[in-house]
Amino acid sequence: MTYSQAMVQQDSTAEDFVVELKAKPTQELGRFMAGPWTASLLPPEEIEELYQELHEREASQIGGTAEDFEEMGLD
Repeated sequence: MTYSQAMVQQDSTAEDFVVELKAKPTQELGRFMAGPWTASLLPPEEIEELYQELHEREASQIGGTAEDFEEMGLD
């Protein structure tokens, strides 16, 4: 296997791993991202993509919670 073939295989493995991580619940993804091994397992671009995914999920959860509190206050 040549170096370029190994790099392509490594990239596809990282992409597959990122897809699996995105399918995990928000808490599990957050625990993985907070772990010390994240930077050693994934390239920086994939880490950034996962952080964006995590922040979007957390923002949507917080948004839903705020709306629920608003509706409760109106009752």
